[in-house]
Amino acid sequence: MAAGLPKPIHTVLDRIRQVRFGGASRSVGLAAVIGMLAGVVAYAFDALTDFFKLHLAEGPMQLEGEFIDLSGPRPWLIVIVPALGGAAVGWMTARFAPEAEGHGTEALIKSFHRLAGRVRRRVIAVKALCSALTIGTGGSAGQEGPVAQVGSGIGSMVADAFGLPDRDRRVMLLAGASAGIGALFTAPLGGALFAPEVVYRRPEFEGDAIIPCIISSIVGYTTFTSLSGRSRAIELDPALLENLSFGGPAELPLYLVLALVCTAVGWLWVRSFDQIGALFRRMKRTPLALRAGLGGLMLGVVALAIAPFSDKFGVLFGGYDLMRGSITGEITLVAAVLLIFGKILATSFTIASGGSGGVFAPSLAIGALCGTAVGQVGNALFPSLGIEPAAVALVGMGGFFAGVAKTPIAAILMVSEMTGHYSLLAPLMLVSVLHLLLARNWSIYETQVDGLVDSPAHAGDFVVDVLEEMRVEEVIDKSREPVLIHQNATLRAALDLVSSASGSYFPVIDGDGAMVGIFSLSDIRRIFLETDVHNLVLVRDFMVDKVVTTTPNESLNDALRKLNERSVHEIPVVSADDPTRVIAMLTRNNVGAAYHRRLRELRRAAS
Repeated sequence: MAAGLPKPIHTVLDRIRQVRFGGASRSVGLAAVIGMLAGVVAYAFDALTDFFKLHLAEGPMQLEGEFIDLSGPRPWLIVIVPALGGAAVGWMTARFAPEAEGHGTEALIKSFHRLAGRVRRRVIAVKALCSALTIGTGGSAGQEGPVAQVGSGIGSMVADAFGLPDRDRRVMLLAGASAGIGALFTAPLGGALFAPEVVYRRPEFEGDAIIPCIISSIVGYTTFTSLSGRSRAIELDPALLENLSFGGPAELPLYLVLALVCTAVGWLWVRSFDQIGALFRRMKRTPLALRAGLGGLMLGVVALAIAPFSDKFGVLFGGYDLMRGSITGEITLVAAVLLIFGKILATSFTIASGGSGGVFAPSLAIGALCGTAVGQVGNALFPSLGIEPAAVALVGMGGFFAGVAKTPIAAILMVSEMTGHYSLLAPLMLVSVLHLLLARNWSIYETQVDGLVDSPAHAGDFVVDVLEEMRVEEVIDKSREPVLIHQNATLRAALDLVSSASGSYFPVIDGDGAMVGIFSLSDIRRIFLETDVHNLVLVRDFMVDKVVTTTPNESLNDALRKLNERSVHEIPVVSADDPTRVIAMLTRNNVGAAYHRRLRELRRAAS
């Protein structure tokens, strides 16, 4: 029973549990419930963020979007407000839920791999409040990470309420994250694939979660759009979108250059985020509130420093103005380059210092800036090609995030859905895949694992799968002859043989060499000190008649099951043609060494 819920809710849950559902029906039904809840929470989170932005940042500082007007009445507030917001967030996370610190996708990935999909319920409220406050006070952070963590918390909570096992809880965790992302970013398909893809560094998917994530994302998206009336995360002029298209093979070199630029900037982005985070973590004796407050102050300094040179664009909030400005061509080349570095520093100071927010939107903004810069340079150098910088900017958004987050499929689909434009899929795929290949050694998400074989969530699966493929004959030591003892041998003779043997179990044979029993060191331990009977007791007096055996062609998984069922450490390997003829002994150590050896081979092959 889920603790902490009112008794009437427990009663309803108990009655629902009594209804007999198939596994698929239950997953779909729970995913739909999670999607609806995540859609409502995403709407509330978005509204809370807008409320804070209006009353704590835009109103007091008279901001117009993400830009700071230095001629305004109180530009100095841009240093004070984010610092106070960061301090408040640092205090709340340290006091109530340390998991709410940072960009929430990391917490989602960690919970999936290391915590069996468990998320404390308080994290849902604390993460939403802290992230809304971080962004609402000017923090350079997005809503993706927070809504993913909040949605995953809802999925975990529902799974616990229905008493689901760890495996199903992990699936519902991802379903909740997909619902939140699909809702808030109005990208149901991209959101559905983001959570199952982001948990791995290599091109892998959490296959069991795909269908629940699709269901939850669709329901979450529908719920959110019905409440908010919003159909696109980035609203663009339809006339502009009609002119965006792929110009064919002549433009491929330009997109190759864009992939290289995305790789270089992506490395700088990840490296800067990690180094600034490490710098703040070294301040161990400084309370988190002061560290996060200092990060907010540094954000304000960066924002003020670039304001005179950034074409009325800035580095506050998530970066949606930067995306629109890049696509519409309002940002010049010099301003784009300056804003790339400014956005990297602003986001790193905001989140890596201990603030709460996501890196998805800032990464899209950085990618859009890379795209518009490459597009403008290409258009200036090769005007005859008719390059449209807006198209390159849109491709840069998806291509950049695909590489730094290791989510190429989700990034391609989400950018297309967020903007409502699909005619650039070919260059989007090209840049995403090239960036992914060139950036294999770094990721913005440190908690990702390389693949399924490296995830603790699948450790048991791979033990069975790997051992099922291997045969006993592959691992037995054929150079070591088994120690066989005659049934009529005395205890003294048996002890003489056992003392020089390396094993712990000894098959017993008759005069024809056929196995008739077995004994272990523990079987003779109780009579070991009875020296006066060593010449009287025979091996057949204390051997075990019923012997569990394996054959060379049997799988290691079946052999290990026999070892476990009888709680023994060794079993005889007998000939498939003659089950009484012992040819070797199989030990648990043989099985374990073979498993780890094959696992290393699989990891090398995956790399």
